Amino acid sequence: MANKPYYTINEDQAKLHISQGNEKIGKGIWSFSTLPGNEEHMIETKDKGLLTDIPGTCSHLCDGCFKSCYARASLLLHHNVNVKAWGENTLLLRNGKLWDDLELFIKLMNGKAERFLRQAHEDKMNPDEALKKAHELAVIKILRIDVSGEIENVDQLRRWNLLALAHPYVQFSTYTKNFEAVAAFLDGGSDFAENFVVNISQWNHCADAFLEKYSWAKLNVFEYCPNNRKDCDLPPEEIERLEKLPKCPAVTRSGHHAKTPDGKSITCTLCQNCYRKTGRHIGVWSH
Repeated sequence: MANKPYYTINEDQAKLHISQGNEKIGKGIWSFSTLPGNEEHMIETKDKGLLTDIPGTCSHLCDGCFKSCYARASLLLHHNVNVKAWGENTLLLRNGKLWDDLELFIKLMNGKAERFLRQAHEDKMNPDEALKKAHELAVIKILRIDVSGEIENVDQLRRWNLLALAHPYVQFSTYTKNFEAVAAFLDGGSDFAENFVVNISQWNHCADAFLEKYSWAKLNVFEYCPNNRKDCDLPPEEIERLEKLPKCPAVTRSGHHAKTPDGKSITCTLCQNCYRKTGRHIGVWSH
């Protein structure tokens, strides 16, 4: 591994990077990403060595899944684009500048919706009707948090929740394995904003104890289902349980990207189950 990282990222010049969707989640969903991995799991390639010396945001959650991590694979494949963008977002997150930048970005992009809400409040318009109309007027209607990367701690979770409260017509959504941060948030006496959807990533029963303790919280569950793998060695009762779960419509049982009858890719934009605060438990085939 080279001593000097292949990409040099200057914190003083770091800018916010928000993506307007991708092939998998669709163009209707905007997204924020940080670097995957941690200090023990850095991103490197055989020919270029260490891509960046900025540790990823997955903290203690890399063990056992780093080599198969989809975010790591994406970074290795598109490092010429993603390393700088995700690296600068990571630096902004850690130096605290992220939140003001995000606030300004949303206000600029959703100016028409923001102005409408202020006028609706002055006119004493029905709040539910005002939020619905503001959502229609917004450019950023849905913001997915951490397509790559992870919630590092409860303080970050609180900041995301405050951002959702400040913009109630925007749907915020995240998948997380950081059950400790979610537990600390809920134990603090707070509840997530109605427009902040938390999807708990479940696999091999790792979230069982957490979900049992916080069954009262309206948290969605997104569970990995390896029944479709040839090397699946789960007991029959576990296979049967996973078979009964409603599945993410974007992934076929064969592990491929699903399409509509007319050949269009099924994306998160079309489904949006994970962007609604329903408390649903959904499975996804291994892919």
